[in-house]
Amino acid sequence: MATTVGEFIKRDHDDFRLMFERLMESTVDEKALRGDVYPFLKERIHAHHVAEEATIFPQMEKNDALRPATLVLIEEHRGMDMLARDLAGTSTDSRLWRPRVFPFYDVISRHWEREETDVFLHAPLHLSPETLDEAAGTFEQVLEQQWTNNGLHGGMPPAMRRR
Repeated sequence: MATTVGEFIKRDHDDFRLMFERLMESTVDEKALRGDVYPFLKERIHAHHVAEEATIFPQMEKNDALRPATLVLIEEHRGMDMLARDLAGTSTDSRLWRPRVFPFYDVISRHWEREETDVFLHAPLHLSPETLDEAAGTFEQVLEQQWTNNGLHGGMPPAMRRR
């Protein structure tokens, strides 16, 4: 059976959860780890959002039942981009760095919950199997193109693989 767009998205969310978990445990002395993991995570999240907004979200937005939730998800992406930039602008050895991770995680984890439980469970009720299959294939292509354009890959950054 082919991977669904929801499964692709959840796989990314699971990777992101692991990276956030490690960052939230990090200490001021782990500047190098933060400097390796966070930029990677930030770019992976951005690539993920680009893929969602180019593939499944336009299909969902066409549907009256899914449109309101889809518009909320898109606006959440904008808010997360602001939090991501704010954290990126904070020195990784700052005493404020770790406390700034937590609100970002709170917002993004609620977003993931909304996608995984509220939206993608209902999408198959409102979108055709063909639309969902096409979105899955296109999502993977857009995501991989984003990774290529930004020197990224799936999985974990080097600092987390050494752990």
